[in-house]
Amino acid sequence: MSTYAASTLIIPSGLNRRGRLARTLVVLSLAVVLLAGFAFTAGAGDVVTSNEVSGSTNYVVLTVGSGDSIWSIAQTVADGRDVRSVVDAIVTANSLSDGNVVAGQKIRVPLA
Repeated sequence: MSTYAASTLIIPSGLNRRGRLARTLVVLSLAVVLLAGFAFTAGAGDVVTSNEVSGSTNYVVLTVGSGDSIWSIAQTVADGRDVRSVVDAIVTANSLSDGNVVAGQKIRVPLA
């Protein structure tokens, strides 16, 4: 009987230690950029549910655009409701003291 020794097969890549390190860093940085992109877009259009004593309310999370105000956002989502009551609901849901919003701010808008 004969025994065979297990040997490892080494495939030369043509890169030295510094080249392999650079390749690894490039791959890791691309992975970080991809994950950051997914994380950035993951929150857009989230529906948030709040359970209160009077019942449950659904919210949509919106990002305030340049030139938007609470009044313009309320007009967009009012769907036949009184715009003033929608403005009050947005101010209450976001605990806004003065009713001002800035571009890029995320606010909760009640659906009903």
